Amino acid sequence: MVVASRIKGIEFVRGCRLAVSVSPIDVDDSTPKDFYRRSHERTIVAMTGTSLDVEVVPRMVEEILGGRRVVDVKAAEEGTDDVFFVTVEMPSTSRECVLKACSFVDPPAFRVEPRVIDLVSRRTEIPVPDVFGYVDDHDDLPAPFFLMGRAPGEQISGPESLTDDALERTANDAGRHLGELHSAASFDGYGWFRAGVDVDGEPTVGDLAVADPAEDLPSALRRSVEDGFERIEETRFSDILGDLRAGLDTHLDAVPADPEPVLIHADYRFGNLLIDPETGAVRTVLDWGNPSTGHSEYDLVQTEQYLCGRLPLDADRRHLVRNALEAGYGETNDLSRDEGFDAVRHAYFFITQLWPLAWFDLWYGEDDEIAEQQRTLMQSLLP
Repeated sequence: MVVASRIKGIEFVRGCRLAVSVSPIDVDDSTPKDFYRRSHERTIVAMTGTSLDVEVVPRMVEEILGGRRVVDVKAAEEGTDDVFFVTVEMPSTSRECVLKACSFVDPPAFRVEPRVIDLVSRRTEIPVPDVFGYVDDHDDLPAPFFLMGRAPGEQISGPESLTDDALERTANDAGRHLGELHSAASFDGYGWFRAGVDVDGEPTVGDLAVADPAEDLPSALRRSVEDGFERIEETRFSDILGDLRAGLDTHLDAVPADPEPVLIHADYRFGNLLIDPETGAVRTVLDWGNPSTGHSEYDLVQTEQYLCGRLPLDADRRHLVRNALEAGYGETNDLSRDEGFDAVRHAYFFITQLWPLAWFDLWYGEDDEIAEQQRTLMQSLLP
């Protein structure tokens, strides 16, 4: 396939199989001073380094940007898939970009992220990186990969780095962003996304389709949680696995069968945010590589868990985050509260607390104090 696009009136053409250009680059005289960094909220990062030869990166960038010359390449220190910071020479300036290449997740899952970012950019005001183009498959280069702009803002370690006022602002921004996201599109069924090239049928929205959707939301959640239970069985928390399985059965009774399936981020945490550390304002929302469809309230609960640092349910800072999150959400969407609202939210707290147990070694290493904190919170959520 040959794809043509333009940069400030200068046409470039690239030829590759299954390559798609998302948007033209907007070149100006300002270069973002801050950085894009894909890392985890957790103290232990999943993978470091890169499996990709740095020498091939300029060719990958040129595949998307045509004749533009790459003048600098630096591998990111942290991340799961391969991430490189690249400087691209433009007619009147240089542009800081980020190349992300698939090395950890399966290619069909990787191909989703640039499409989701493009959808979010077109349908909402959520600040996301500019995606300049992506290559789904290639005969000579290690595809899939995509190129985006280096985004503004700073990354912080977690809520402990913010004042109460700044944390409140971050949570309020998060609520507004999730409200917009949940109203951006509706899908058929609950499940993970796949790109149009990876499904047999027609994509639903923005070259995205829900792969193997579950019949109802409780079924989708159970299917997801079963994978977590398998991991917990091999961890220090295996002694409470029986209680967790019984707790899931009880909590799923409170989950509605068929709320509107909306696009959820489900990973809105400090490791995926670039912010103003003084004010808490969110400058950029990163890492759209693991989106799915689901219930809007689940996304709110998951985000509360991340932004408060998984504090006890009665902690003042958790309530600060929750109130600001819901206030922000109300600015861009409707948060309905029927008689079952509290039970549903409690069920989602339980489910979202399973993940730090399942992935504890990867997220936290061997930290016994954090392990005890996560166990205590989990036990407080048992029915």
